[in-house]
Amino acid sequence: MRPFQKRPILKIASLLALPIEIVNFWVVGYPAASDGLSSSSQSSALAAEWYLIHAPGVVASNDSTFLRSHAAANSAMFWIVGYVDTALLFAAILWTTGFAIRRLRKLSSR
Repeated sequence: MRPFQKRPILKIASLLALPIEIVNFWVVGYPAASDGLSSSSQSSALAAEWYLIHAPGVVASNDSTFLRSHAAANSAMFWIVGYVDTALLFAAILWTTGFAIRRLRKLSSR
């Protein structure tokens, strides 16, 4: 049995990404906004991370007049895009870590 069948990476990554995006959405919010929570957490590193993770959402929001005029739909879209990107990032980290561990075990067994 392959290691990928023992531990489904996407399921684990999805579960890991959920609390991260909940905190990102409710605490950080939109880093360029002027509301209280966002202004207290404004830093250039946080804003750069947010824009990098949510880049597809930023592009979609800029191109869609519907999203710009409907704040709830825009927020939901940002949350979904951020969640998917964070889950994919965690999946890549988990896969790379598993790959490195398998290679190290293979090298050490020789």
